[in-house]
Amino acid sequence: MMLKISEIFYSIQGEGKYIGTPSVFVRVGGCNLSCQGFGINLKKGGREFMGCDSIYAANPAFSDEWTIYSDKESLIDEIYHCTQEYEGNIPFDIVLTGGEPSLYFKNKVFLGMCEYFLERHHRISVESNGSVLFDFNPILQALSFTLSVKLSNAKEARAINIAALQNILDYAREVNFKFVLDVAMCESGRAQKEIDAILSKLCGSYEVYLMPLGTESKELDSNLNAILQLAMKRGFKIADRLHIRLFGDRRGV
Repeated sequence: MMLKISEIFYSIQGEGKYIGTPSVFVRVGGCNLSCQGFGINLKKGGREFMGCDSIYAANPAFSDEWTIYSDKESLIDEIYHCTQEYEGNIPFDIVLTGGEPSLYFKNKVFLGMCEYFLERHHRISVESNGSVLFDFNPILQALSFTLSVKLSNAKEARAINIAALQNILDYAREVNFKFVLDVAMCESGRAQKEIDAILSKLCGSYEVYLMPLGTESKELDSNLNAILQLAMKRGFKIADRLHIRLFGDRRGV
């Protein structure tokens, strides 16, 4: 069974609960959403595509840049290869991102890699949009989920699937929500209204993080100031985008 991977790289987690943690990122190719409201433009073959800041992993137009893995051993080797310049048996998390990782939750290569690193006590986190309903197995139950549920600023009509979100809350070992917000969402009151509407329909244990939209520090600063009051009012946590601060909007870091 083939696994499509956009990129694998070693860096630090720049977002969410485990921000600052050394991590190997495994970014799958393909997504069930387009999120054109985030307004990132990328050109390919004379055409322009719009979507999120990882559009090169989400849109199949970029599939010629993806690597196909047909066995877990090759994937495991590549993950270790990312850390080889650092001395010793360093600890690291594995972050499964995309694209949308849950599209591969029946893939034997994907699951085999997860099982291997779980047995060696690596924390594996999934960055998911939370819109795909899937069946859990013991491997998936051992993963930590960060659910970046897309609000109206993503302009994605298929983004919210309450049944899928509740399924993850019912079975995953850990669940965190991460909402990407901008000034307009906060000042209009839509951010609080939309987030509360989602959370009011869910049962379970989770933490909520608010993250500023942006691919450069100036934009992040503006949106970060806007979400501060909502975080304080509702008791949510704020998560910056540390990788953007450190490396800018570059791939593979």
